[in-house]
Amino acid sequence: MSIRRISLTSLIALLVGCVSSYDPELSLNSSLVVVSGMVTDLPGQQAITLNRSRSNPDSVAASTAITNARADVVINGSETLQLNESTPGTYLFPATFRGQVGNRYKLRFRTAEGVQYESSEETMMAVPPVERAYDEFTLRGPKQTADGTPIPANDIYIDFADPGSSRNFYLWRWRLYEIQAWCATCKQGRYIVRDIGPVGAGPIEVIGCVPDPSLSVTNLFDYTCRGICWDIFYNTDINVFSDIYSNGQRQVGRKIASIPIYQRDPALIVIEQLSISPDAYRYYKLFVDQVQNTGTLADAPPAPISGNIKNLSNPAENVIGYFSASSVAVNQYKINRKNVTTGSYRGLFYAQTGRIPNVEVLSGQYGVGVPSAICVPGRYRTDQLPPGWNQ
Repeated sequence: MSIRRISLTSLIALLVGCVSSYDPELSLNSSLVVVSGMVTDLPGQQAITLNRSRSNPDSVAASTAITNARADVVINGSETLQLNESTPGTYLFPATFRGQVGNRYKLRFRTAEGVQYESSEETMMAVPPVERAYDEFTLRGPKQTADGTPIPANDIYIDFADPGSSRNFYLWRWRLYEIQAWCATCKQGRYIVRDIGPVGAGPIEVIGCVPDPSLSVTNLFDYTCRGICWDIFYNTDINVFSDIYSNGQRQVGRKIASIPIYQRDPALIVIEQLSISPDAYRYYKLFVDQVQNTGTLADAPPAPISGNIKNLSNPAENVIGYFSASSVAVNQYKINRKNVTTGSYRGLFYAQTGRIPNVEVLSGQYGVGVPSAICVPGRYRTDQLPPGWNQ
């Protein structure tokens, strides 16, 4: 959670549907189509991303967007919904679109070169609500410091009632909001804002980091956030479950996450419980077994994991990713950290950077006249109060 990793599992933040595993037979410069996305009934605009992952001597996982494709989602075999490319490789559903339980969905797209791909048809199934979320403090979390010392964690659990009327398959994903006190870092430069007026009360113009050649090329200045700000983190592991041995039984204490504690401030975790098809479950479970549970480098490498998307003219092509449909039950849980009884916590900034902030000094007085930085919203940061924060 502390450092955003560029790895296979980092793709899981996009719903873990587009990750390839190691295959010694894949030659350098091989190119794999990678598809990420699913249909849900959540509010908010939905998207499908299309990329091409290339292995070469300089970059093990270089990725380029598949642009200018024609992408459609077919609903119940008859209605065709055209997606629009918003940014390179990202294809948006209409803003008002929501998936519906019982409907069937299929993705198909044609690249600019004329190659056509199509997924299998997926049915959106209902999902039971999360009855309760709670956490437990543990001194020995899964993360470690550089010297191998375990970092304490909040382990997050949920309870829910599994319906007995049908077989059910689940996938969980989550995002975490942690308070961030530092909003900008300038290397060999200074952060500049300009009052438009009236001074101190009116709007400001954010200039941002301005180079200062009088500073060392390695100099870093850090700037506090002008207002309250949260950093957002996403799960990077796949968590799936089948009720084959417990159909209809109430599920108690299903572990969803282990959140390392880097600061004593409260945090918020938004848990999403998804229903998935049997085929989607098998795909995700295979990924867990081959990638997440790989033992050592001495173990036999896993085979490539193909999803449910095929090249219509070349079915043997290995296309990475799984297009699925799911109803989603959302639970927002505030981690107040009142049960954190021991440990030394140096803050989120230190966990992310491995150093303490270096504050610019003006006029020989610590902190005087130094501007604060704007919390710039994006996928990994927000200045808006997270839903459920004040519950």
